[in-house]
Amino acid sequence: MLRVEIFARALAVVLCSLPWTSAYMSRYSCNTTADLFKRQGLNTETFFCAPYVNYSVACDLDDDPALGFNPSCNNTFAIQVYANFERALSVYSCKDYSRIWTCDNCTVAYKRWLCSALFRKCNQDYECPANFTRTNARAIPDCVMKTCQDVCYDVVRKCPVHLEFRCPPVKDLREYDIRSCNNLERPSTDNVLISTLPVIPVFSSLTLWRRGTR
Repeated sequence: MLRVEIFARALAVVLCSLPWTSAYMSRYSCNTTADLFKRQGLNTETFFCAPYVNYSVACDLDDDPALGFNPSCNNTFAIQVYANFERALSVYSCKDYSRIWTCDNCTVAYKRWLCSALFRKCNQDYECPANFTRTNARAIPDCVMKTCQDVCYDVVRKCPVHLEFRCPPVKDLREYDIRSCNNLERPSTDNVLISTLPVIPVFSSLTLWRRGTR
């Protein structure tokens, strides 16, 4: 158990410490879920985010230089990250952390946030530019709808503090907002029973937030 805990914390540090990228080009494209399924050989049963993502998604077509591959709209990557999170969560007792929230509340909140981060909602009021440069002031183009802040802070509220999951400051609206934002038309996570995926630890919101925001 000690080895698992040390490994979980070590991986959490690694994921939260990915190098900041000052600026780089990215190409976003809006895709229907049918397009996504066809490209990745998915269906409603194999799509990890099927309970939440029923909208056109804005996918980055280029690799992330900080990660060395493309995590955007990547179903396999989403499953792997969630499995890592479950492994990290298994180290702690959710009952010791909260009398209100259970581990099920935590995992569902985390899955919703993860789906919002990897499968961003397309804002069809805007056309995606051929090339978009991420800078300190602008992390995503207008064709990518920002995620509602509560989706991120729901994880902070319902998961053990030892996981060290953190959201950007409330005033940082580069990728999150409180109005005209994507909340994934979400069901409540206050009382849920879910089936879990195979387990193996933590993908903080800062991991995605830090990319291209220095």
